[in-house]
Amino acid sequence: MGKRFLLVTEEWAGSGHKMAAVALKEALLEQKEVEWVRLVGGLETASPALRELSCFFYRNMLRYGQSIWQHMYEQERLWGTTLKKPLGKWLSKRLEHGLLDAGNPDVVIATHAYCLTALAEAKRKRKHPFHLVSIPTDYHVNRFWVHPLIDTYIVGHESVANRLVQRYGVKESQIHVFGIPIRKAFAQTAARMNRIEERKQLGLCPDLFTVLISGGEGGYGRMDVVVDELLGSEEPLQIIVVTGTNHALFQQLEQRLARTSSPHTILVKGYEEQMWNWIAAADVYVTKPGGISCAEALALSTPLIVYQPLPGQERHNTAFLLQHGAGVLANHPRQVGELIQESRNKQKWTSTVQRMEAIRRPYSTQQTVEYLLRL
Repeated sequence: MGKRFLLVTEEWAGSGHKMAAVALKEALLEQKEVEWVRLVGGLETASPALRELSCFFYRNMLRYGQSIWQHMYEQERLWGTTLKKPLGKWLSKRLEHGLLDAGNPDVVIATHAYCLTALAEAKRKRKHPFHLVSIPTDYHVNRFWVHPLIDTYIVGHESVANRLVQRYGVKESQIHVFGIPIRKAFAQTAARMNRIEERKQLGLCPDLFTVLISGGEGGYGRMDVVVDELLGSEEPLQIIVVTGTNHALFQQLEQRLARTSSPHTILVKGYEEQMWNWIAAADVYVTKPGGISCAEALALSTPLIVYQPLPGQERHNTAFLLQHGAGVLANHPRQVGELIQESRNKQKWTSTVQRMEAIRRPYSTQQTVEYLLRL
């Protein structure tokens, strides 16, 4: 009998958590040692009403109360005491009956922290406990990712491992630095990396300096303002804007550009399943610094311009990139244009690429799956 895997995630707090789980599911299903893999939304299964409430609170805090959200994120000790344990015990009963009893998994993997404590509490009650794996999908970790009954932590960088050990007392033997899971196609693209050829494959001009702009799956971050700024650049650019599921932004940009005469080559795309092709084709990637977006850009060594990071994890991811020289920060559209101009300096661009190569982990998913199969 093969191994049985349950992946628990949340999609309402950003698509990156789910994308990491999808990458693992795809890779696990390719293995003959695996009997089944199931991917579920934790709150969607345990309490749809709480999921809707959490989603409403999260989005409105980011829209109207970013400074409050940042303060709440940093007050992890307070929230870990007041919310983590009681919420975990309440949710554990629902998860146990709704998920765990039905499938009896050998390994349970969480790519979002919300239900981790609940999963740990459910594990405590079981006659035959499963192996519980915590996979933070950012280059930072807080106490919501930590529990005494978690068996394994898989993290994106040594700095996250060090924080788990020094701040939370996790044993080094429990931590594996494989990288944030990304889809296998990123590793395949990284192995053949040639930006000129990637541009040719996409029908782009191979010789123009190419800028990719994306606001994640939801197309967040006022990309239209960034595009307006870049249209004023003196030197010709090839600009690709990926608006994701933001259909209103797609139409807005299409209509605006149809009325605009410009020396630049501009392409507006909607939701793109195969983002690895576009990231590999770009000389610079302007985006929100979600953990998955950062990991994908690092895998392909495409220099990042981090645009207006949100409070919480995005600001910590930004700090990580700046510390390692793998990206630069733009808080204003004008800065994006200035930083792109600086990136056209070949020596500076090459230096950034080399620093990205030093910390990238394109084979994160493959290494993680190899480890999981040995459990």
